[in-house]
Amino acid sequence: MPVTGPGHLLALIRTRPHWTRRELLDATGMSRPTLLERLAPLFAAGLIHEAGSTRSEGGRPPQLIRFDDRSMVVLTFDVGHTHARVCYSGVDGRPLRFVSLRVDPADPGTIVTELLGVAAELGPAIGERLIGVGVGLPAPISPLTGLPSPSTVLPSFPAARMQRLWEVPVVFENDARAFALGAALSLAGGVVLGVKWSSGIGAGVVVDGRCLTGADGAAGDIGHILVDPDGPLCRCGRRGCLAAFAAGYALQGASPVAAARRVGGVLASLIALVNPRTLVLGGSIGAQPSVVSIVDEVVRSVAMPHSVGELRVVASPPEVEAATVGLVELVVRRVLSPDAVDALAAP
Repeated sequence: MPVTGPGHLLALIRTRPHWTRRELLDATGMSRPTLLERLAPLFAAGLIHEAGSTRSEGGRPPQLIRFDDRSMVVLTFDVGHTHARVCYSGVDGRPLRFVSLRVDPADPGTIVTELLGVAAELGPAIGERLIGVGVGLPAPISPLTGLPSPSTVLPSFPAARMQRLWEVPVVFENDARAFALGAALSLAGGVVLGVKWSSGIGAGVVVDGRCLTGADGAAGDIGHILVDPDGPLCRCGRRGCLAAFAAGYALQGASPVAAARRVGGVLASLIALVNPRTLVLGGSIGAQPSVVSIVDEVVRSVAMPHSVGELRVVASPPEVEAATVGLVELVVRRVLSPDAVDALAAP
């Protein structure tokens, strides 16, 4: 990555816990005056700080320069079919404070009022610096506008109302794709297929740390793949969608074993297409050990051996709130992109 303006320099600084000025000179090839010129606006904007000194080899000990995330926080709203989670996190996705609540997507206006009320109670705390807001929704997100489009579960959402509330970027993403991205960040890399399976069922494909969004922002909407035209009525109005068999509302407390076989069959097709290194299952249904085991068995019996030879099928780690991590990552990428930092650091 060529280091030109302050934004690219910050991106370099964020790749390591700390740097000395000498190390930055060597890494960038800049002259000392140019480096100091690039560092000055980053210090002024509170994006970097001096974090003590290292061992001296003669003369004054070199000062360590570090990305200053000590007070930065991100507010996220992870909204599903029946529940939502409001959370303040550090820029690493580590939760600081959160509240979960029941919601009814059929009444989006009330949802927003409730979410904002919880967010106001949570913070930000004194001394914290809100840098952005992430919103995960059970809906497609337009690649052109970055705003949610209508869906079966969420016919409308007052996105503009939320955007007006903060003087920081507000980033929207599909809830299942946010889950997939967050899960991928906690795994060992490679292509990841993430599936969020609870009241609804959706997926996301992550390649090189980026989630496929699709031409219309609807990538991952596997719940409405037709699996049996004579099947039960789906909420979308058609018969036989995967969600009509497998979604939590369709199971109504029944064992998910038979549904897991149907889901595994659908996922086998996706695995043949994208050849992921890891299939990670999450949500109140997807993360159940028996479900993970059945899906693993089915995809290996349906897909060709060369598509599943190195595949890992795992449950999302219970200690990681993957959707929150994914939303925080999207906000941080937006706020701390080289272009955004250059604009912030401009005179």
